[in-house]
Amino acid sequence: MKKNTSKKLSKRLAQYGALTLAIAGVSDATGQIQYTDVDPDETLTGTRFMLDLNGDATVDYEISNDGVFSGATPGTTARVYTSNSSSILGLNGGNYNYPFALSEGAPIDAAEMTWIANMNYQTLNWMGCAYTNSQWCDGQVDKYLGLRITVGADQHYGWVRLDVPADASSITIKDYAINLTPNEGLEAGEGILGIDNNNIDGFTYFVDANNNLNLKAANQLSAVSIYNVNGQKVIESNLSATSEIVSLSSLSSGMYIARVNVGDLTNTIKIVKK
Repeated sequence: MKKNTSKKLSKRLAQYGALTLAIAGVSDATGQIQYTDVDPDETLTGTRFMLDLNGDATVDYEISNDGVFSGATPGTTARVYTSNSSSILGLNGGNYNYPFALSEGAPIDAAEMTWIANMNYQTLNWMGCAYTNSQWCDGQVDKYLGLRITVGADQHYGWVRLDVPADASSITIKDYAINLTPNEGLEAGEGILGIDNNNIDGFTYFVDANNNLNLKAANQLSAVSIYNVNGQKVIESNLSATSEIVSLSSLSSGMYIARVNVGDLTNTIKIVKK
C-alpha cells in the first residue's frame, strides 16, 4: 500500500464516507500520549477506514471490511493492511498473519517480539473465521490492536480499539492512541480520557453493546449524575460498590456528560448512547 498525501487521503475518505475525529488530547502524566476519539464510533459495513496514527497526513493502516484486495464479498471479512513503515503485534502464520486481540493493559513495546509487517494478509476474521488461528474469531468487543510505525530512524507505538463480530459482518473503530516519545512503548488503552490523569484511583469506564455504562474504581463508587448536551440532568443514581453498571436505556441516542463520585472526588467523562 502506498503512502497517501493529504489530498489523496481526502479523496479516499470522501469515497468511503465522512469521519468525525475528535482529538481528546494528551492524557498521560508526561504529556506524550496523543489520544483520538473516533466520535461517533465508525462502523464499517462493506467499507474501510484509513488510520493516520500520528497525524502526519499519511495513512499508516487500512482497516477493511470491504474485501476489495482479497476478492471477498463486502461485509464478510475483517483485515488490516499496513504501509511499508507500519506493523502490527500478532502471530506469523506463514502466508497469513493474525493480529493479537489485546486486552486493556497489555504491553505494546519493543520487548514484544512478534511485530509483523505484511501489506496484504493481516487477518482478523475471514469469512466467519474460516482461518481459526485468529484471536478475533469468536467475536470481540473492546479489544486492541498493538501498532508500531517507523518515522525516520524512530519507532512509535500505539493502539486502536475495535469491535469485530463472529461473522465479520462489520468492524467498529472506537478510538486510538500513539506514544509521541520515540521508541517508548505504552499499554493497550493507555491514554483514554477518563482512565489516565484523573482524580479517582483506578477509575475506568465504558459503554457496552447493551447501552450500559460500566464503572469501576479502586475504592467504593458513591454516585453518578448524567447530563445531556443542554446541561439537564437526565439520570442520577447512588452507587455502593467498586464496580457498577448503570442502564442508559431510558436515554435517546447521543452524547452525554457523566459526573462520577468516589467520596469527595469527582471525575467528569463523556459518554455516547447508541
